[in-house]
Amino acid sequence: MRPRSLTSGFGAAAIVAAAAMALSATVLTPVSAARLGSTGNPPSTVVLNEAGSTLIYPYLQVLAPQLTRTYNHIYLDPGPGGSGKGISDAIAGLTPLGGSDAYLSPGILANNLGLLNIPIAISAQAIDYNVPGVGNHLKITGNILAQIYQGKITRWNDRQLAAVNRGVKLPAMRIVPVRRVDSSGDTFIFTSLLTATNKDWAKHVAFGTTVSWPPVSDELSANGNPGMIQVCHNTPGCIAYIGVSVETTALKQGLKEALLQNRAGNFLLPTHANIEAAVAAGAGSTPKSLAQSLIYEPGTNAYPIINYEYLIVKSLQTSYYTALAIRTFLTWAISPTGGATVRNLAVVDFAALPQVVLGKVDAAINDISS
Repeated sequence: MRPRSLTSGFGAAAIVAAAAMALSATVLTPVSAARLGSTGNPPSTVVLNEAGSTLIYPYLQVLAPQLTRTYNHIYLDPGPGGSGKGISDAIAGLTPLGGSDAYLSPGILANNLGLLNIPIAISAQAIDYNVPGVGNHLKITGNILAQIYQGKITRWNDRQLAAVNRGVKLPAMRIVPVRRVDSSGDTFIFTSLLTATNKDWAKHVAFGTTVSWPPVSDELSANGNPGMIQVCHNTPGCIAYIGVSVETTALKQGLKEALLQNRAGNFLLPTHANIEAAVAAGAGSTPKSLAQSLIYEPGTNAYPIINYEYLIVKSLQTSYYTALAIRTFLTWAISPTGGATVRNLAVVDFAALPQVVLGKVDAAINDISS
């Protein structure tokens, strides 16, 4: 907030002279300001277009109007499309910000010097299902999920599902696995869990924003998280992986949320406390590159599918004011007194970045220049 009167008690000429001396001693040109990692409101409008992850998209929609109320010349214009699009658009320079649930691989970084992984929050993924006559919170494991998506477990009353859901009457209904058709960070983190819990999956499929899915006769595909909800809602017998930012919508659509087994053997929901437990277990090992998987972390109450929500940014921007606007937005977005308020995060069931990584994120943001 600006003070009401800069000249109260002083001569205007003295103020101007003092300001000039301060500027000459510190920031002389826009370029040098960019290199110093300054933040602030640009003198004219800068629109920050974003495309990518449908998991981070609802959160950016929450942040956009608040950002402009704080910095009236910075406009955030988010758009969905999948993490693959976010990454490719950022690489191609089609957007200054690419939303992704997946960190950039070493190969991508090696071939595209100057790209940065900038996490702004932590999210999780739910496993949802539509099985008529079966209530909420069926138990499921990563190993069972891998076998479902391999076509090895095909019915809801399979003995492995029955073994972890004793006392629950499961129907002989066919299981319909739903997967993303677009290049997706949700697919990246989902298949990361399958890789961590099933050796055959790890050997033959592995993980990525796109994978060579094993053919399954009853499988269906969907585009984006909203598409996953719609397809699963319309398909009795379905199972789907859905980002928590739209989980409220999924539950309102009648889908049920599974209890997912963690590394300690406990079955958990993606509650805030369970997400925070996983963050506490894994975030301390986050490297300087900020490329970190938080999948299947140890801990009694650590939910097994959580991840950083990234914005992919080029460190070198062609415009000084674009670089300034990006640094300002990102710095504001990760601040608990800026975008990362408890209220904002709660809207999409995200968690704030832990203190242990904020210094590394700040350092990466300050690398953005023109």
